[in-house]
Amino acid sequence: MKLIALMQLTMSIVVGPLSFAQDPSSADFFESRIRPVLVKHCYECHAGTSQSIKGGLRVDWEGGLIQGGDSGAALVSGKPDDSLLLSALRFEELEMPPTGKLPIEIIEDFESWIKHGAFDPRKTSPQQPQYSNDNAPDAPLWSFKTIENVPDVPRTDSDWSETTIDQFLVAKHREQKLLPIEDTDPSNLMRRMAFDLTGLPPNAVDIERLLHAPRDFDFRAYADGLISSARFGEHWGRRWLDVARYADSNGGDFNATFHDAWRYRNYVVGAYNADMPFDQFIIEQIAGDLLPYKTSDERHRQLVATGFLMLGAKMLSERDKEKLRMDVVDEQIGAIGTAFLGLTLGCARCHDHKFDPIPTSDYYALAGIFKSTNALEGEIQKYVSNWKRVPLPIEPEHQQALAAHAEKLKVVKQAIAGVEKLVVAESKKGKPSELSSSDVIVDDRQAELVGNWKASGLSKPFVGVGYIHDENEEKGEKSVLFRTRLATGTYEVAFAFQGGATRALNVPVAVTHAGGIAQIEVNQQKQGTADEPYCVLGRFKFDDKQDALVSIATAGTSGFVVVDAIRFTPLDSPKSKSDNTKAADPKSGASDAAVDSSVLATAKKRLEELNEDLKALQKAAPIPAPTALAAQEAKQIGDCAICIRGEHNMPGNVVPRGFLTKLDYEHNEPIPADQSGRLQLARWIANERNPLTARVYVNRIWNHLMGVGIVASVDNFGRLGQLPSHPELLDRLATEFTQHGWSTKWLVREIVFSHAYRLSSRTDAANESIDPENLYLWRANRKRLSAESIRDTLLLASEQLETSISESPVSELGTLVTQNNANDSGYSQRSTSQRTLYMPIVRNELPSVMRVFDFADPDFGEGDRPETTVPEQALWMLNSKFARSNAEQIAERLLRQNSDVTQRIRFLYIGALGRPPTRVEQELATNFVNELPLNADSQRVATHWADLVQAVIASTSFRVID
Repeated sequence: MKLIALMQLTMSIVVGPLSFAQDPSSADFFESRIRPVLVKHCYECHAGTSQSIKGGLRVDWEGGLIQGGDSGAALVSGKPDDSLLLSALRFEELEMPPTGKLPIEIIEDFESWIKHGAFDPRKTSPQQPQYSNDNAPDAPLWSFKTIENVPDVPRTDSDWSETTIDQFLVAKHREQKLLPIEDTDPSNLMRRMAFDLTGLPPNAVDIERLLHAPRDFDFRAYADGLISSARFGEHWGRRWLDVARYADSNGGDFNATFHDAWRYRNYVVGAYNADMPFDQFIIEQIAGDLLPYKTSDERHRQLVATGFLMLGAKMLSERDKEKLRMDVVDEQIGAIGTAFLGLTLGCARCHDHKFDPIPTSDYYALAGIFKSTNALEGEIQKYVSNWKRVPLPIEPEHQQALAAHAEKLKVVKQAIAGVEKLVVAESKKGKPSELSSSDVIVDDRQAELVGNWKASGLSKPFVGVGYIHDENEEKGEKSVLFRTRLATGTYEVAFAFQGGATRALNVPVAVTHAGGIAQIEVNQQKQGTADEPYCVLGRFKFDDKQDALVSIATAGTSGFVVVDAIRFTPLDSPKSKSDNTKAADPKSGASDAAVDSSVLATAKKRLEELNEDLKALQKAAPIPAPTALAAQEAKQIGDCAICIRGEHNMPGNVVPRGFLTKLDYEHNEPIPADQSGRLQLARWIANERNPLTARVYVNRIWNHLMGVGIVASVDNFGRLGQLPSHPELLDRLATEFTQHGWSTKWLVREIVFSHAYRLSSRTDAANESIDPENLYLWRANRKRLSAESIRDTLLLASEQLETSISESPVSELGTLVTQNNANDSGYSQRSTSQRTLYMPIVRNELPSVMRVFDFADPDFGEGDRPETTVPEQALWMLNSKFARSNAEQIAERLLRQNSDVTQRIRFLYIGALGRPPTRVEQELATNFVNELPLNADSQRVATHWADLVQAVIASTSFRVID
């Protein structure tokens, strides 16, 4: 009964009618199961808004499917097996969509739909916008043409219109014989504004104030308050980070940690909060390091901004370094094209762009610019390239403190080195070095191995042909045992290994000798002497009746464990009798000479003191000088040769550095011979006459606020992109945007204050028959909450959300991410109550909430996230530990704040959905709560209320902005 009640409650909250088994012949079935699939997967090539109708087939109206295309009718009502549409979805003769076969559930929906008559309300063919591309290969694209004449605002004399935007929309409404739907209710408008402007829900105080006096509520002032808040920059900055392919790790073959990427993230948030002019924002990200500056803070900002060029995934282990260099250049060119121009520039690497007017020579003109930019420097380890880190400006006092500390460290380390040499020299006097001819050496090839050890010979010197190491993996599952039989006597035992900074500090070694077993911990970042790879473990007595054993384990170590050989040096020979040595103490595992010389004793004591001084100095070190993931000019500046078929080792003609030649605007700023050209490129992109830049950015902002772009393909303004639904409006907004100082906040206000933004998302049969895709915006488009908003809202509702600005979320990780045992319970989803913006974005290891709810792929720039509706999303809300934990916290808050059931339910709905419950919702929730017996204990009450909370947050209303 409890499960049924919860299901009823959840279903009562969803937006719009929904049932468990919809009739395949109903309008509901078509609208929820069929039309969304056609729009998402088919319209790009088979709709009136497509650049060209592929195969002559249109699927954006009933007649198009019935008439079919070059292959015949796509749909035969009542006959699924005779319908080419279903055959293509099944990947039988044709394979559609070309991006991959759709889930079996979708294919079964289409089969049921066709079998039950293929009901389709779209009786009228949608008109194609009167703004088209000439499909001739050399014809200029509409998007490549400058805006010479700003479109006039249509005169409509409509009381409905409140802004310039509305005037353009009304003109289209009248042209298409459409009537805009009524406005949405005030509480929904408040929720829409809050999420659109800050990514967070409205607070309960504002909701109650609105509900108390809706006519007196000033939505303009409310929107201005949201835009002025720090949360605005966090939300809109995250949108730009999608475009900038932001991540805190490299990804790819060598998933190295970007410890300094957070500086770029915070730079973006600050830029949006400060309403930095977008043209300046462009220039700083491409060429900030080349700009003049007046203060160290300004210089800091400009350097960090160029992190945009550095964030892409790279194949760091590529051994062909010239190929790697050109691959990095290609990634940077692709990022520039997508982010600022809405073009796929990378297609011209191997040949002239097949669709857009971008010749290969233009690509290599840009390649010369980025090949003259330094993005890589040095190696993380052998063959694995490292990226450039640029020092950031610091205060003179900080610089002086670092210099003074470095000098103190230098003095102490030099003193330690001198004393160590003295200790070694004194220790060698009359000792085993004179008796090396009788040494017994057991090499790693003779040892008994447990687990997979990797053979190597990169570090020298070594014993024999090489050594082995544990690859810093499977700790505790690997060990090495050296076994030999010695003549009875006392021996000095030494362990050979190749030390280094990446080695383990605490390698457990066990020596089995005549008196027992000695446990020794070895620091492999140091070695015994400078001329051989041995570290003395101690002196021990061995009996010829049992094996001498030395075992090396890996349990509890952090870093590479390296094993080369074990050396046994006899001390009982005639030459060593005068040493006055004694057998090893079985308890300690080692023994010293009976009498140390006074020089050796003094040296050892001094060495201990110096090491303590070194530890104290290191502990008291000043904060290190900060570095940034930033670009700089390369040492060698020059033009780039065309790579035949994109192969770096097949050079053709050299192309002078430059920009795209086919854009319809002149920009005559030359590139100096001693400069890469990044600054000139940045100014060329950020020029107000560039026909692409302002259009692309304005369209992105429109898309985020209105649910679909004026150009639906927000990242592609080329020939394969969608045509604008309102071209004159786009050009007008792009022009006014630059005239208002490239102000993002001005643009956001202009759209949010329009009447169109306030419309309801309710459908209308008459309008649907004319414009089923809402191409002309006669209603609002429903939008799904982002992964960040879902997580942040749950934290906010449970009173756990922290609003502090975070620094590096990966500061505790080593250089190689894959060695940090990454998983959903580890660093990628570690306990934090900060906004999701500040969580680590580790490539290949995104937290589950981001994977399930369509987070942007950090490998690619994305101006518009994919939006899927799959069962996993509802299941995540019902089954994830995070969602359940927050549901319990919210329930605890409700029980603590109010004893009245009705008020608790009201607070729950206002906090989670931004509105009071409907009468049906109130009744169902009350009935569910009243299922509890009166004598139920507090734990059972809390669990029951947590179930109610989880039903509400699992509803469609929670996940959708209506």
